[in-house]
Amino acid sequence: MQYFMDFGIVNIETVKNTTIMKTKIFFGMLFVAFLTVAGMTACSDDKEPEIPAFVENARILENGETLSPGTIVHLEGQGYLETDDVTLNFFWETGDKLIPEGSIIGYYAKVISKSSDGMAIQMPYRKPASRVEVNLMRNGKIMNVGNINLTDGLTPKEFNLYGIYNATKIETSLEKQITRWVNEDNDISDMKSWTLKMHPDFHSTIGVNRAYGICGLAKENNNQYPFFFDLCTQEWSKLSDSNTIALFGNGSVIGAIQSDDGKLYGAKTISDNLERSENYLSSRASSPQPTLRFTLPNGINAEQFGEYPGAFTPQYVLLSANKGNGKWIPILFHPSGGFATLDEIDADRLIPFSVHTTTKDEKENSQWISGFIVVRGESENGCMSLFYAIDENLSLTKEPIASYPNKALSATANYNRPGTLTVHFEANRSGNVTSEYSFEKKEWTPINVFGSFDEIVWIN
Repeated sequence: MQYFMDFGIVNIETVKNTTIMKTKIFFGMLFVAFLTVAGMTACSDDKEPEIPAFVENARILENGETLSPGTIVHLEGQGYLETDDVTLNFFWETGDKLIPEGSIIGYYAKVISKSSDGMAIQMPYRKPASRVEVNLMRNGKIMNVGNINLTDGLTPKEFNLYGIYNATKIETSLEKQITRWVNEDNDISDMKSWTLKMHPDFHSTIGVNRAYGICGLAKENNNQYPFFFDLCTQEWSKLSDSNTIALFGNGSVIGAIQSDDGKLYGAKTISDNLERSENYLSSRASSPQPTLRFTLPNGINAEQFGEYPGAFTPQYVLLSANKGNGKWIPILFHPSGGFATLDEIDADRLIPFSVHTTTKDEKENSQWISGFIVVRGESENGCMSLFYAIDENLSLTKEPIASYPNKALSATANYNRPGTLTVHFEANRSGNVTSEYSFEKKEWTPINVFGSFDEIVWIN
C-alpha cells in the first residue's frame, strides 16, 4: 500500500545564533562606514560623488513600540529606491535552557507603498510574540532601520468548527458568510463571521493545518478555480489558474483535480505556498512526479463534480458526480490510474467521507475509513442518511456502517479526534443539527448548538 502523494508536514522551528547575525550586521555597517569615509577623501574633478548605498536619516516612525499583527509600519528618510526590500528578523524567548532564543531571519515584509522618502510595510500574522529588527535591503546589503515589538500572531492550535452559508443547499435570511461557530468543547463564546461578498458561491470547502484559512471552489470568468480565504487578513488568494472540478486533502496538504484544456484531468498539490504558523512546510519523501492526465469517465462531464470536496485516502480520492434527476455516480480517482466509476445510486445527495484512525496493536497501524453518505428524501428504516464504506474490493458495503434520521448536508473530519466524523444535518426545528460519529464506539454524540449552514469544516 503506497501513498500517491506525500501529505506529511514538518514543523520547522528555525533557531539560529543571534550573535552571528548581529556580527554580520555589524561588519556590514562597518563596511558602509568605510565606504562613506573613502568617498569623502577621494575627490576628483571629473567624477560625480557615488550614490550612497542607503537612505539618509533612515528611521521607523513606530520605533520601539509594541504592535499587533497586521499593523502598518512606516519607514522614513530620504533616498529610498523602488527596488528596495524590507526584511524582518524575529527573536523570542523559547523557555528552553539549551536554546533560550528562537528566531526567524530574513523574512520579506509585505510592502504596502514606496516613495523616495519612505516605505510602508505590514507586520505579518502567524508569528510568535517577538522582538523584530526591521532592515532595509538593497543590492544584497542590509541596514537596520529600527526595531519594534510584535504581539502574538500564531494561529490557534485547537480546532474550531466553521460554517459556510452560500445558499446552495439551504435558504435563510443570513448574509452569505463564513462563521467561526464552535470549538472542540462546544463553546460558542468566540463566534465571529466573515462576508463572502467577493466570492458568494464559495463552496466545497476544506482546511489545512495551521494556515488559519479555508480553501474552496468559486467561479471566475465562467471557470471554476480554487481560492483561499485568509481568516487572519480577510484576503482572498487564487491558488491555481487551472479549471478545477474537485478539492481534497488530509489536513496537511490540499490537492486539486483540474485541467488546463478541459479534456484531460490530473491531481496537483495547491497548498505549498500557504503560510502557516510555526513555519509549517510541506515535505515530500521523493522528488515530485509529473502530473498524469486522464479523460473523465464515459457519460460524466466536469459540471457534475464539485458539490462536495473529495475524500482522501492513501490509495485514491473519493468523488461524487451528480447526473441530475436523483442519480449520482460514486467515483474513485488515482493520480496514476485515473478515474473508476461504481454503480449508479438513487439519492438526493452523495457525500464522500474519510476519517483517519489507528488500531491498538503492537505496530499502531494507521487505518482509513472512507465511503459515501447516501442521502434520501424518504426514510429507510427510520433514517434518511446512510453511511456506506468502501470495502477491500473497492465496492460499497452491502449494509451501512452508520445511519442518522435526518438528511446530511455536509461532513468534515477533526484530525484532533481520529476515527470521528462530524456531520451537519437538516432539521425541522429552528437551525439544523450537528452530530459527531465515533467509528470505534459506533455512536453519535450531538454538538449541542444550533446553526444553519450549507457546509461545515474543522480547521485551526
